[in-house]
Amino acid sequence: MNSSGRLIEQVLVLRCQIGDMDAFAELIERYQAPLRYFISRLLEDTQMSEDIFQETWLIVIRRIYTLKKIDAFPAWLYRIARNKVYQQLRRKKNLFEFDKNIAIPDDAENYVFSSEDVGEIHRCLKELLPEYREVLMLRFLEQMSYQEISQVLNCSLGTVKSRIYYAKLALKKEMEK
Repeated sequence: MNSSGRLIEQVLVLRCQIGDMDAFAELIERYQAPLRYFISRLLEDTQMSEDIFQETWLIVIRRIYTLKKIDAFPAWLYRIARNKVYQQLRRKKNLFEFDKNIAIPDDAENYVFSSEDVGEIHRCLKELLPEYREVLMLRFLEQMSYQEISQVLNCSLGTVKSRIYYAKLALKKEMEK
């Protein structure tokens, strides 16, 4: 998002914090498609994804006044959605426990995917573990910085780098099948 887009978003957040429902409608419109996609890719259950989408916005409406750093809104929003998804996954007992102590190897390769691979990437994303899907979507679809992703995931910058590295490897392996 460009600087004028960020500034408009910050003004919308400030307006939301004073109860402006038109500003909420604009924020929801801005994030509707990407947030729905993020949730649906993590959950793979259309009805539950829609429920979590709605619950996320209800939480945002109730708690936006507590947001101290208005420029952190995207990370805050995605963290709320992620937490709701993982609550649901824990209920279903489908949650894979991720080892947070994994380090990136010194000889890590930086895999780059071409534009021809986009359709295949979206198909293969469905096959990855939720931990891998979420970091790839936040980094490459939502274009969040590593720092913003660490805020969403509530983990260290090193953990984010590690997860992205291993997620790229898993995606590459899935694409080679």
